Amino acid sequence: MPTLISRLAQIENLEHICLVATDVDGTLTRAGKLDAAALDAIWRLMVAGVTVVPVSGRPAGEVQGLVRYMPGVVRGLAENGLVEIVPDHAPRWLGAPTDRARLHRVGERLNGEFAAALRLTGDDYCRLGDVAYERDGRDEVELLRLRGHAEAMGVHLVWSNVHVHLAEAIPDKGVAVLQLARELAVDPRRIATIGDAPNDAGLFIGQRFGLTVGTADVAAQLAYFPEPPRAITAGREAAGFVELAEALLAARGA
Repeated sequence: MPTLISRLAQIENLEHICLVATDVDGTLTRAGKLDAAALDAIWRLMVAGVTVVPVSGRPAGEVQGLVRYMPGVVRGLAENGLVEIVPDHAPRWLGAPTDRARLHRVGERLNGEFAAALRLTGDDYCRLGDVAYERDGRDEVELLRLRGHAEAMGVHLVWSNVHVHLAEAIPDKGVAVLQLARELAVDPRRIATIGDAPNDAGLFIGQRFGLTVGTADVAAQLAYFPEPPRAITAGREAAGFVELAEALLAARGA
């Protein structure tokens, strides 16, 4: 079981962390809405010299708006790491461009042949690389069933707390963060990551980053991660992000 971030912060100096890569839905939100306390924590981190990069399963078009208006944030990663978003610049592919028409056909087959009842997200038109459907309360047993059928068709299926994603390559937010770190000359050992759902699994691979954190929501989902995060928060959703932020700020005396 991961260690509570509050306990870890008591025995380990976290002052070296200079960048936080954070999931959005279920990590910066509360009941589906961006949380005011999380946004305030982002601003305080930025003022203290800690860069915050949202890494979302949301589409490129939506992350463009998100990054533009989040306090102090200058870039984000969209569609589970497929695309980098910097306001006033064209989206930049980090993964290989994909055949969305093929992914749509796989979704249609899942509906027609396997009674998936998948419902496209309303923001599908904003996506460049993957295809997303509303999770609509599906439990992990059903999601694993659908993942098996998708993989038999050569497509990868992963889920967040709000969406079900189809992609041509295995979605890995961590790979995208590592690429960004190389380009920004940031030592990955100085990066903290935080997420809440299986599409954040790439953020939890310990040898990649200095600190990996899951919100309290991760505790009931550990079986669905190849590797658990090193630390966990006591609070769920945005309250967990605020816990991490407070630990990092305290380490810097901010």
